[in-house]
Amino acid sequence: MDGSPISLSALDLAIEFSMRDGSKLSLLYVVTPPPLCSIKTFTEEMSKVGQSVLEEAVKKCESAGLRATKLLKIAENNNTSTANEIVKETIHGRYDCVILGSRGYAGEFGILMGSVAISVAISLPCTTIIVR
Repeated sequence: MDGSPISLSALDLAIEFSMRDGSKLSLLYVVTPPPLCSIKTFTEEMSKVGQSVLEEAVKKCESAGLRATKLLKIAENNNTSTANEIVKETIHGRYDCVILGSRGYAGEFGILMGSVAISVAISLPCTTIIVR
């Protein structure tokens, strides 16, 4: 989740699947500091943004009668990527399916498929659904 319109469409699909199949929902927001950035300041600000995005997503789930788990993942350094953090969480959490948007706010410039979506899709050992 990054709060972008496409990530909200992915949430809608996840809610639909959960209502139909009774699956559990986990909502993930990843904070990955860019290179040459004050990691502490960036992390604090983006964590606030992430909490807000996750709270709104949880409200949307609750309005559909579902419970969702919020996960705010903060990369420990800027030697990783958002995609890598998603893959690590998916493997560690043993998820059956990941639903994500084709591009988020970082890719709002007419790109059909973002690098995060591509990297996640080719790296995950489980079903991956990319919403456009």
